[in-house]
Amino acid sequence: STLAIAAFAADVDGELLILDHQGGGKGGFYRLEPSPPQDSSRPFPRKLSETGLFKSVPGHVVQPSLIPYSVNAPLWSDGAIKQRYLALPKADSKIDFTQSRAWGLPDQTVLVKSFALEMKEGQAASRKWIETRLLTRQDGEWVGYSYAWNDQQTEAELVEKTGRDRLYKVQSAKGPREQTWHYPSRSECMVCHSRASGYVLGVSMMQMNKRHDYGGVVDHQFRTLEHLGLLKTSWHGQAVNKLRQQLTADGLPADQVKAQMDKVTKAGGQRTAPATSLLFQAPDGYRKLADPYDPTEPLVERARSYLHANCAQCHVNAGGGNSQIDLEHNGDLSHLKAINVAPLHDKFGLATPHIITPGEPEASTLFLRVNRRGKGQMPQLSTNVVDQRAVEMLRAWIKQLPKAEKKPSD
Repeated sequence: STLAIAAFAADVDGELLILDHQGGGKGGFYRLEPSPPQDSSRPFPRKLSETGLFKSVPGHVVQPSLIPYSVNAPLWSDGAIKQRYLALPKADSKIDFTQSRAWGLPDQTVLVKSFALEMKEGQAASRKWIETRLLTRQDGEWVGYSYAWNDQQTEAELVEKTGRDRLYKVQSAKGPREQTWHYPSRSECMVCHSRASGYVLGVSMMQMNKRHDYGGVVDHQFRTLEHLGLLKTSWHGQAVNKLRQQLTADGLPADQVKAQMDKVTKAGGQRTAPATSLLFQAPDGYRKLADPYDPTEPLVERARSYLHANCAQCHVNAGGGNSQIDLEHNGDLSHLKAINVAPLHDKFGLATPHIITPGEPEASTLFLRVNRRGKGQMPQLSTNVVDQRAVEMLRAWIKQLPKAEKKPSD
C-alpha cells in the first residue's frame, strides 16, 4: 500500500479502521471498501501474447517501442539470465530523474523482466525462458504479475495469484542438477517492491548509471534517455545538492553548511529553473553502484552494492525489515547500523553474535543468512540457490574490516 500504516483498530460497528501516519498533514483514518466491478469487456491478459508488449512471444521479440535497460548490481535470481525493458504509455511521457531511490514513472508504465535458465537437453545445454514478470503502475498503485513460459517456448501464461514452484533440470559448471524455480505470488512481488524503496528497484540513478548495448550500439543509458527527451530534471534542485556536497567535502561545519544552504534556497526559490530533459552534469558526475561480481572494483563498493541491490528494499529507513539495520548504499559504514551490533532475532547458536563481526564472517549473522537457504535465509523470498560468488565476496569484505580496539581494563 502507498499508506504508511501505523495501526489497525475497529469502530463501534466492528468495521476495520486503518491509521495512516504521514508527514505534512497527509495522515488519517481509512476504511475498506468493496472493489468496483471489473470491466468484463477488457479482461486482464491471461497470456503474454495478449499484453501487447511483444511483437512475437516465440523468439522473445518485444515491441520496438520498449526501451531495453540494464543495471549495475542485479538482484540475485538463482543464476538466471535476465533481460529488462521499460514501456512508457505515451510519446510525451517523462521520467522524473532523481538522485535518490526510484525514479518517478507515469501511470500505465510497465516494467518487463524476463528470466532464462541454461537447461540440459541430452548432451547440449540450451537457454530457455521460464518467466516474464510485469510491474505496472495503474491508478497510482504499483502491482506485479508473473507469466510462466511453456516448454515449447511459444507462449507464457499468467501465474495464479498465489504463485507456484516448478522443478527444472539446469546446466551448471559441475554438470546437470535439479533446481526449484519459484514464481512469486502477487503479494510477494510487492514485499520487495516496497513503498519505502519507491516500488521500482532497478530504474534508479545508481543502478542505471552505466553503458548499455542496444543491439550493436553501445552508449550510456542516461545519454540515451536524454537524447529521447524522456527525462524530467530539475537543474536548481541538483545544483543545490551539488553545492551541499561540495561544502561538506570542504570540511565546513554542519551548522555553516545549513546556513549557506538556507541562503541559496531562499534566494533561488523565486527563480527556480523549469524542468528540462537535459542532465545537470555528465554521467560521471553522478553516483553509481559497483558490479558485485567484478573483481577489479573496490571490495567495499562491491559489498555495499550487493547489499543495496539484494537487501535494502526491506532493510532501509521505514522499510519492511523489522530490524534496525539500513543497508542502503548511502553514507559511511556506520550508516549500516550492523557492524558490532547484536542481532534482534536468530543468533544461529553463536555465543556473542553480531550482524557483522569485523574479521569474522562465520560470527556474522548477515553472512550466515546469505550463505544458507531454508530457515533464516536472506533474501527471504524467490530464491532457492545460494549465491556462492557473493558469499565469497562478502567473506573477503568482512575479513578485512578492522576490528574495534579493546579498551584496557581498569
